[in-house]
Amino acid sequence: MRESMAEECCSESVNCRTPLRIAIPYLLVVEQQLPFFRDKRGQLFVNELWHKDLLMHLGYIDHLMIAAPCLLQEPPRDAKPLSATTATLEIIELPAQKGFWHSLRVMPTIVLRLSRAVRKAGIVHSAIAGWPIPMGWVVTPLALLFRKPLVIVVESAPWRLQHGHRAGWKSRARAVLQEFLGRWVLRNAALVICTQNEYCQSLLGPKRTHGFVIPASWIDENNILPEFAAEDLWQKKLSASDSRLRLLFVGRLDPAKGVLILLEAMQRLSTQAVPIALDILGEGPLKGQCELAASKLRSPTTVTLLGTVPYGAPLFETIRGYDAVVVPSVSDEQPRIVFDAYSQAVPILASDTPGLRSCVKSGELGLFAAPNDVSGLADLLRYAAGHRSELRRLGLQSLTYAHRMTHQEMHRQRATLLQSVMNERKAKGQPDKRLPQA
Repeated sequence: MRESMAEECCSESVNCRTPLRIAIPYLLVVEQQLPFFRDKRGQLFVNELWHKDLLMHLGYIDHLMIAAPCLLQEPPRDAKPLSATTATLEIIELPAQKGFWHSLRVMPTIVLRLSRAVRKAGIVHSAIAGWPIPMGWVVTPLALLFRKPLVIVVESAPWRLQHGHRAGWKSRARAVLQEFLGRWVLRNAALVICTQNEYCQSLLGPKRTHGFVIPASWIDENNILPEFAAEDLWQKKLSASDSRLRLLFVGRLDPAKGVLILLEAMQRLSTQAVPIALDILGEGPLKGQCELAASKLRSPTTVTLLGTVPYGAPLFETIRGYDAVVVPSVSDEQPRIVFDAYSQAVPILASDTPGLRSCVKSGELGLFAAPNDVSGLADLLRYAAGHRSELRRLGLQSLTYAHRMTHQEMHRQRATLLQSVMNERKAKGQPDKRLPQA
């Protein structure tokens, strides 16, 4: 069926910054984690950030087709309705996959609906990460069958096993299967966009002529703190009566986020009375252990749980009150909180993982500790507590980087890249082989 979206896309869209217009139908195949919601009145909703991203797509795509799971239920409170716009949005509703065996039962319906959509599309866009069956596995054979160009965006590789953690045979088998099929999908894509260089290197190999790196960011230009305000804020932070290092963790309270490493580092620092006040923003399975640590530690080394705040202005206002954001991840992900912190002139204290290494320049935008290393993280936090003026320098430098990493700029780069590849295909006399002419 066809739906439309609000005309607000014109003021923020990539179309305002680039002449690219994709006139042919562009099919975006979405994973289970980003469903649509249809309420009792038949109105479609999407979550707030997904809605924002759709507006950006509609800024340079005239006919956007989205194949996504649709849940027949009342939407979350922060969901946004789909309404009118000049660009056409066509929704292909797919059954939700509720588990592996259920996904096998609904797969014939998914394949049938995707077949019709791929046949109609001019470009097919998908991914290789998803649960329980990634849509890239399903849509790639269809794109090859109907000779449609495939665009793949790699934002994460959650199947990869974490270093230092023991995994069962099922997890190891799935990791091998997803790595193999992920590479197969990418080999058959016309264009691959990765959020970090490590994904391009490991998944595409050295001959990655069709792979490019564009980090994923959700900040807007108007979210970025003005330089004069940042200078004033840092002066107040450094002259405050409480001279402890004010540290913020934002994320799911999960082992992959390095929460256990962080808690153990704080416990070690408390025995040395290092002046650090750590606030934790998030929910998850390790909440109980965070609460236990918070109850045991005493000033000057403290841990406080703040619950959650909505993404947007409330989060940015929270971040700017801290000296640094700590990101002790043990996986290879690239958390968006890094760019959120930069927008508020707050530096990053992070694990030296591939995902973080690609967006945190040590000594310029933040500082590193070895991943999954309690002693290393404790040493880093102790150093930061004694060098808050250095954190000020790093934080102020991060503002310049933030202006180059907005959500609008991310889409502009993707649109420009798509256009350049289309032009290259056309120049080689192959406009219909891989990427059709817009």
